[in-house]
Amino acid sequence: MNQILHIFRKDARRHWPEIMISLALLALFTRHELHPWQNSNAFSSFSPFFFILAGRYITPCVILFWAFLIVRVVQGESLVGDRQWWVTKPYEWWNLLAAKLLFIFVFISVPLFQVHLLLLHQFGFPILPNLSTLLVTHLGLYVVMFMPTLLLASLTKNLGQLLLTVGCILLVAVGIAWLATKFPSSDGENLPPIAENFQEFLIWGSLVAIPIWQFARRRRWVSVGALLGMMAVNSLISVVVPNARTVEKDYPPVEAQPSPARIAIRQPAEVTGRRNANPLFDAVPELNLHVPITVSGVAPGTMVMVDVMKITTDSPQDSRWSYRWKYQHVELWPEDQLKSLSYEVARKEYEKVKTKPLNLHIELALSEYQEGDAGILLVPSGRFGDEMLGICRIDPLQSSSIQCIKPFHAPGLMATFDPQEFPCPGHRDSYTIQEDAVSHAWEFSNHYSFPDANYTPIADYSIWFRPVSLLTDLEDKPQQRTKSLILCPGSEIRLARPELKRQLRIQLDLPNVRLQDLVESDWQ
Repeated sequence: MNQILHIFRKDARRHWPEIMISLALLALFTRHELHPWQNSNAFSSFSPFFFILAGRYITPCVILFWAFLIVRVVQGESLVGDRQWWVTKPYEWWNLLAAKLLFIFVFISVPLFQVHLLLLHQFGFPILPNLSTLLVTHLGLYVVMFMPTLLLASLTKNLGQLLLTVGCILLVAVGIAWLATKFPSSDGENLPPIAENFQEFLIWGSLVAIPIWQFARRRRWVSVGALLGMMAVNSLISVVVPNARTVEKDYPPVEAQPSPARIAIRQPAEVTGRRNANPLFDAVPELNLHVPITVSGVAPGTMVMVDVMKITTDSPQDSRWSYRWKYQHVELWPEDQLKSLSYEVARKEYEKVKTKPLNLHIELALSEYQEGDAGILLVPSGRFGDEMLGICRIDPLQSSSIQCIKPFHAPGLMATFDPQEFPCPGHRDSYTIQEDAVSHAWEFSNHYSFPDANYTPIADYSIWFRPVSLLTDLEDKPQQRTKSLILCPGSEIRLARPELKRQLRIQLDLPNVRLQDLVESDWQ
């Protein structure tokens, strides 16, 4: 223990300038986090230089400087080679490792933990109920941010070698990502759970085991080989192991139960002649097919989400660009009448069949959510507190949304607001919608599995109200009345927690259509 404290005091004396800079940056970060809604403003009354430091760039600056500080401390007793001066001292490797971890804990984790407690206290959130989550968050920071930096610092002799190593890792990552594009997979379909768990074990286990091995044996090339081997095995698993048919398993066919919504495809307008030439549009390697649909039959108090979509044809040779699920995340509310789905295809495959009439079979994977713990929220003036939302206010710059802060995670919610029942005074710049349109808001619950490394305990999010899409013939109603989508004190919002009711698949057919008719005529 005396040896650990001796090394710790020596590092503190040697690196006191870096420690002071780290604490100064943390103070700017604290000021930034104490004013979350002021940070969203485009301008500041401070000088431009101070705005850059105290604004949106302060968080990455703090994280990068923490990484620099860890590298400096670890490389103070280099673990590369066999001629280090500290080897001649009566140092034990486990004492050296413990001293470095103690330095990170005292000068990074402890100040950050105190800042997190200050933030929770200043915003009026209880500390004791959130203490366990806060501790898990800091443990996640150790695993996700501090341990990789410790690993790279233990494998390099100086800062130049470290930057070169980071550059090589980025090149390898880009190469792996490029190879992944050559083996396209469906959205929403992942590796089997046993393969994913094994990959996670390799990744997080190597972050812990390799630095310990390097401190104990100081054999860099063995450690580098183990790291490269881990990356190669993970990449091989991703390429070789077939993805589980998650969509087919989690979304049973509609024949087993009635559909939560009646969805029909609108026949697209036929494109005649050549589209307006646009060199940028013609150069993109992929483009989107737009499939318009009509919607009805969504039960009140529910919302149907189109999670993923797949397009196939009668002829297998004409479906080389399909057979894969693509993410959609399109909301279908009870008042919705018209929506548009988008399906990405490769241009080279599209060009081969774009003018050929095809019979398309469109599969949609749907999730039906129903309201839970529904209630009415009366929006007061100024800031207000809500058990579900946290601390909120009407966005002064965008009156169709509400800004909120809540500990750690934004909640999942379903919200409904009818501007016709609660009209608010607007101005010419207000967002206008059809007079009979209701507005809804949907928020996913952002809960992640360990390690969940949050640099702040305050989740800053917005609730955006968007009007439903109505089928309106503008030629028949050229003077259609509109209203402003504005929230104001006194507005009532129906607020509920989304509860997943069921998931299923439906199939729709679009006969005798050309792919070019599903691409917008003008690219904007």
